[in-house]
Amino acid sequence: MQAKSKKLIFIAVLLTGCIITSLVSTNDKAKALPGGSSLLQSAQSAVTSKTAQVKTVRVQVSGAVLEPGIYDVPASCRVEEAIAAAGGLTENADSERVNLVRKVRDGMQIRVPVKKAARTSRTQRKSAQAKSGLGESASKKYGSAKAGSGRNNSMMQNVRINSASARELQQLPGIGPALAQRIVETRKGGRFTSADDLLRVPGIGKAKLAKLRDYVEVD
Repeated sequence: MQAKSKKLIFIAVLLTGCIITSLVSTNDKAKALPGGSSLLQSAQSAVTSKTAQVKTVRVQVSGAVLEPGIYDVPASCRVEEAIAAAGGLTENADSERVNLVRKVRDGMQIRVPVKKAARTSRTQRKSAQAKSGLGESASKKYGSAKAGSGRNNSMMQNVRINSASARELQQLPGIGPALAQRIVETRKGGRFTSADDLLRVPGIGKAKLAKLRDYVEVD
């Protein structure tokens, strides 16, 4: 009988111990949860803060790039990356004259020059086009005949004596290089208001003026 009582008491003590242990464990878990939540929130805040620190700047990329324009790029990027955002360099880009590792800044203009050979070729083309246009214009306006060479005066157009060059003035009958230059020098002292003002030019008298009158225009 006593042995049975001791056994019951032992079982009761064991159950009580298990219950107490369970309660303590549950309480510890309850206390640990708020701390874990705080740790998670701290990690999320750190990530958010780091993301917010990734700023962008606005730059303009022009010159020898495939897609010139204005781009928003990370503030920490280099000129090379900004050029890549603009499609990269063209075939005639002179990358040696650009600091590709320079850090960009807000409002920065990145201009990529073309190679010297390409610039020279383009300048020569423009010069040739300009000369061609000038020659065609002069030919249409004043004809192709030279002064004093038996030209057909009926086909000659009027020459504007206030704006014509010395070469163009030589299209007039009886006007050679020296006299054309005198006309240019004379009008520097005052514009011609009529054909009669050509009498101010040394070497032009009334007889020569009579030959010029039908071929000059005051502009």
